[in-house]
Amino acid sequence: MRVGVIMLCGLLLGISACSLPRITVLSDPLTAAEHNDLGVAYEASGDRGLALAAYAAAFAKDRAWDQPLINHGNIHAAMGNWTDAATSYRRALRRNPGNPEAMNNLAYVLLQVNDTRQAMKWSERAVAVSPGNVAFISTRALILAELGETAEAADILEQALLRLSPDDPLRQAVQKLADELSADRPTLSQ
Repeated sequence: MRVGVIMLCGLLLGISACSLPRITVLSDPLTAAEHNDLGVAYEASGDRGLALAAYAAAFAKDRAWDQPLINHGNIHAAMGNWTDAATSYRRALRRNPGNPEAMNNLAYVLLQVNDTRQAMKWSERAVAVSPGNVAFISTRALILAELGETAEAADILEQALLRLSPDDPLRQAVQKLADELSADRPTLSQ
């Protein structure tokens, strides 16, 4: 009897060891937009690593959408990862060649790596697409200042200030840059 129980247990163990493995297929229930929104939330909370992962999931899920790549580039730019930022912006521009935000941000990154010629090219394109955008004008002013064209840089910033209301959050940054240029001591930061 005891031998029979041991044989039965051995048989059951043998059968369970020979069963087919279970394959679990996991699917991502979030859309690209939801991953992008998650990235925005992580970015706002200061968790850049999770934000980068969420933006990467968003741009992998929707291979035509450029905004997650711009957001991805913005995180890298904020971390000073200029090469990675430029890569993200260029990928965004391959998806949407007319996106002025990607053009402007690429111009800013190229300025940071001292490629002023390419920075000016992308900045001119961004301003041509969206001439009233003060952030784009500011980037152009930074590039002009770097090229030694301080008077022109100060001039376009003054014009930009005329477009900004006193309570616009950009006004203080643009005014600071204009003041630095008028003092002929440009500091290349935004």
